[in-house]
Amino acid sequence: MNDLQRCPWRYNQSEHNLLRIKFGSCCNASRSFIVTQQNAPLGHQLQYETNPKKVTVNEKLHEMLPKTSPFTSKPLDSCAVVGNGGILLDSFCGSEIDKMDYVIRFNLPPLTMADDVGTKTDVVTVNPSILINKFGKLHQRRKPFIDLVRSYGSAMVVLPAFSYVFNTDVSFRVLHSVQDFDLPNQVVFFHPEYLRNLSIYWKEKGLQVKRLSSGLMLVSAAIELCRNVTLYGFWPFSQNLDGTVLPHHYYDDMKPKPGFHAMPEEFYFYTQMHLKGAIHLRVGRCS
Repeated sequence: MNDLQRCPWRYNQSEHNLLRIKFGSCCNASRSFIVTQQNAPLGHQLQYETNPKKVTVNEKLHEMLPKTSPFTSKPLDSCAVVGNGGILLDSFCGSEIDKMDYVIRFNLPPLTMADDVGTKTDVVTVNPSILINKFGKLHQRRKPFIDLVRSYGSAMVVLPAFSYVFNTDVSFRVLHSVQDFDLPNQVVFFHPEYLRNLSIYWKEKGLQVKRLSSGLMLVSAAIELCRNVTLYGFWPFSQNLDGTVLPHHYYDDMKPKPGFHAMPEEFYFYTQMHLKGAIHLRVGRCS
């Protein structure tokens, strides 16, 4: 990584376009990234990402869905995909992140360290485990959750409602809560077929993992949807390049569930895409 950082990085449009074509062929994020009325019409059966169970799109569910994908227009320009790694501490990357045209974040991270992580947010994902562990599945007081969502402005909120059966109801409660409190956020759901196809793509590339991380899911989508992609906060190791011990996240040291994701293996693929100039992997200080 020290050698990689010493080499000047240059954007390679041909390499990026090649990746974009590959992702478009296998997965088609522009039309299939989220569930819409267009790709899940009335009567359509959505199969869960991780098991053969299906849910039929009835009128109630159909009304929850956006009519069409918000990503079918021309490609976004500069996109920042901001992970939550401890490598962001003292990085001073905040202003650089906020200058990007489109900013993607994960799992409702705090934006209190603006100098390091910025504040601009266009998309934020929500892992249902956060809703279960921190917000009581939204069965009782919802205001603490709503106050947190407000901190992201009008960002789109993305949930894996159809990855596991136990994700569905709590994901729906997020949508209803946002609507009940009249927030401007659009709440959408990952399309399970998109995630299954993406998993097949990465397995064919040699990534053997129980399930892709949300980071790799969004990086893959961003490569297809954006002209330029820069990654921040993606660092799966316990020390930085100087050997300084880091917390797992920039805001806490909560370790991931072992054996579920394969962050170092995913990081290897980020470095390979960086070396080819297809994406820019930012590690360390920005200024």
